[in-house]
Amino acid sequence: MTAEELSKLLAASFLKNGNYEALGSPLGDGTAYAQPAVVSALEKQFESDSGFSGLAVHSVGYTPGAETEEVIIYVTRGARKALRALPEEIEGVPVTAQVMGRIQASPMPAMAVRGGGHFFEYRGRIACGSSCAPSGENYAGTVGALAMDGGRLLALSNNHVFAACNHTPVGMPILAPATMDARPDRRAPTEIGRYERMVELRSGDPRLVPLMTLDAAVASIADENTVTSWQGDETEGYDTPSTVVGLRSGLRVKKTGRTSALTVGVVEAFVPTPWILPYKSTKFSAIVWFKDTWTVRSADGDPFALPGDSGSLVVTEDGSEAVGLLFAANSKGDYGIIVPIQDVLNTCGSLQLVSGHGI
Repeated sequence: MTAEELSKLLAASFLKNGNYEALGSPLGDGTAYAQPAVVSALEKQFESDSGFSGLAVHSVGYTPGAETEEVIIYVTRGARKALRALPEEIEGVPVTAQVMGRIQASPMPAMAVRGGGHFFEYRGRIACGSSCAPSGENYAGTVGALAMDGGRLLALSNNHVFAACNHTPVGMPILAPATMDARPDRRAPTEIGRYERMVELRSGDPRLVPLMTLDAAVASIADENTVTSWQGDETEGYDTPSTVVGLRSGLRVKKTGRTSALTVGVVEAFVPTPWILPYKSTKFSAIVWFKDTWTVRSADGDPFALPGDSGSLVVTEDGSEAVGLLFAANSKGDYGIIVPIQDVLNTCGSLQLVSGHGI
């Protein structure tokens, strides 16, 4: 059995038995959510394994690209006895558990902190990694990157940042910094673009509604002289790479975001199994099912991502290649959830990341 097969098997069992804390109750035949189908005899074996009782599961992933691939069971909480009782391996595949806590996909709400978000300028232009929000919204997220689409310059971020979870009117100005992050010693909120399109967030029974794999949206740039592809400040920043590389476990990465600025992490696991992410905005409050996402763990003990960092572009540690788009984080900030940037670029209209703009 491979690590991928085992991760799907365990997820199916956890779904069926109600171990997923976000559900609150069993889903019935959890095998309906595991692709490809797994061996029923092994599923019964794991269902009866007392080591899995007491676990509040968030998701199940594995570590492609690692020297030895292993399965990682992410739990929101778990009794020490339950964690100690987990088998060290199943069918020859190493198994570990990580206490991740709760995951959220949210910009920084205005009621939380005012005037505290990072806003970056480079040579008089608004830089990527800066605070942003649609006009009229009382929250802040991050401008992730600039991208080109058929000769048109666009800005890239999350749906829940630019599109307010599906509800920003097309043509609404995107401001940087967000209004809630305005303060006397920085540029006033400035229009960087107009909201254009998104990957729709969908909610519902995953047997009827396709699982999501992306949270993304784009805005058309209003004035190309207003923005730069530079990420962050002039001293520690870096240009957005135009080269994209695939994700793998163990890859060291960094990102620049509105709340935690420049941070470093290590790609930990690919999560091909279903997991649940709650969204809440003014006009959208729902549970959204995801799959095919990656986890990034902080590399230095400081938070990798916090609310408001949503939309940040994740790149390799040397800044030479782009790997993902951040869209969620756990409550402590030591884990970020990302999607492959190439999938975002392909889905949003054959986009290409822009380097050297305004440099």
